[in-house]
Amino acid sequence: MISLNTSMINKVFYKKVMYLILIVFVFIALYPLYHLIITSLKTSREYVDNKLFWPASPTIENFSYVLFQGKMLKYFLNNCIIMPLALLGYLFVCLAAGFAFGRLRFPFRLPIFLTVLFLMIFPQMLLAVQIFQICRHLHILNTYAGLILVWIAYFSPFGTYIMSTYFSTVPYEIIESARLDGASTWKILFHIMIPISRPMIVIIAIIGFQSMWNEFIFSLLILQKEAIRTITLGIGMMQGQYGLDDTRLTAAIMIASFLPLILFLFFQKYIAMGAFAGSVKG
Repeated sequence: MISLNTSMINKVFYKKVMYLILIVFVFIALYPLYHLIITSLKTSREYVDNKLFWPASPTIENFSYVLFQGKMLKYFLNNCIIMPLALLGYLFVCLAAGFAFGRLRFPFRLPIFLTVLFLMIFPQMLLAVQIFQICRHLHILNTYAGLILVWIAYFSPFGTYIMSTYFSTVPYEIIESARLDGASTWKILFHIMIPISRPMIVIIAIIGFQSMWNEFIFSLLILQKEAIRTITLGIGMMQGQYGLDDTRLTAAIMIASFLPLILFLFFQKYIAMGAFAGSVKG
């Protein structure tokens, strides 16, 4: 009886310790967001005297400044124009190439696939000069089309790898049955493969969206006109031009992070489904 009570006490103790550790980790994870919010609501003078606690007089002047005088609203709208087109092109390339590498048979499939994987190892800075020269010769500098094509070319290999790995786990009998019924390759892709891989599509879409939304180097090289800057490029150039203090900089960061955060929260269930599906099928 004493041994049973001791065991129960130990379980309760370990459970409380585990909860305490989890609370500490939650605090560590959420405090940077809290600090970002309270800093954006302070004036520069109050931030000097009070950096850690909630502002005595919260203000939205920082948001107003970066939205209008800093032209963040314009940059945000530019992103809203570019992102849907870039994301559609990115998904089309990832799905089509992933299906081809994962389930079709054609000459030199493996060498081409390895070449695609090889492209994933190059950092942006290493490719920047060559990409700039290509865009200049193609006369697509200072155009949304140029930036979209560069984004698709640079970010698609990773999504292609994920989708090819996923498609390779789909039973080949499904494809053979569809071919016997007269379905073409494109019909198999759009009517069979895409519907059964929606969770993974959401994952690569979120990855691609965040990568493109936060991209800076290619945007800096290609979009040299102020009117067509992306929001990340706008923050970087605005910080260099106006010398933003921490309060206005955090307001700009919050505006830039708003849409990715909303999309992540909205698609969180699908991301979890995709991760679970990938772990089972992989």
